[in-house]
Amino acid sequence: MFSLEKSISEWRKQMLAAGIKTPVPLEELENHLREEIEQQMKSGQNEQPAFEIALAQIGQAKPLKMEFKKIDKENWNRPLAWSAWILFVISFFLPAAYDDMWGWQCAWISAGGFFSSEFWHGKLGSGDFHLTLLTFANLLMIASPFLLVRFSQNLRFVKFWRVFSFLTLVLVWSFIFRLIMNDGVKSLKIGCYVWTASFLLLGLSTLKIRRRKAQIATN
Repeated sequence: MFSLEKSISEWRKQMLAAGIKTPVPLEELENHLREEIEQQMKSGQNEQPAFEIALAQIGQAKPLKMEFKKIDKENWNRPLAWSAWILFVISFFLPAAYDDMWGWQCAWISAGGFFSSEFWHGKLGSGDFHLTLLTFANLLMIASPFLLVRFSQNLRFVKFWRVFSFLTLVLVWSFIFRLIMNDGVKSLKIGCYVWTASFLLLGLSTLKIRRRKAQIATN
């Protein structure tokens, strides 16, 4: 006797055997399969023919795996990300602010705030506190090559990454605007602009998220 749930379970095993990994791609495919089965049953089909029709529309495992691989490459814009990382590194070896302080010196001062008791007790001035928070932005940029390469196929991770990138961009650019308002443009050097541009490019690199997965099964 035909069992719909057992048939779907067998189909999942075939997908896994073909190399379509969990959780996101297979879950999306199964959701689409179930929706199509439900649609076929509403049109008057029994469970078995509804499952077979839906399965035919989804397609075979190996072609689907190849299609998902193509889409995974579009999950983030690699050229923009590489440009961001290169600019970030370059900015550390350029004059960044004030009396020709180099980028690495500014980063060191920012990181030094973590070792002050004033920071942990909330006694730093707003400007110094803002400067110390920039260390989080630098750490995010340093970690981003490893995180994006490792987790870029996880749609949930990419969504969270977009949020973190946006918040980091706001943090970085708000500090720059603050410097300009307080000390004028002359206080900023080329390294500072290169550094801020790297975060803008990193944020833009995550905007290219998989949008074609819902269309695969209908092709």
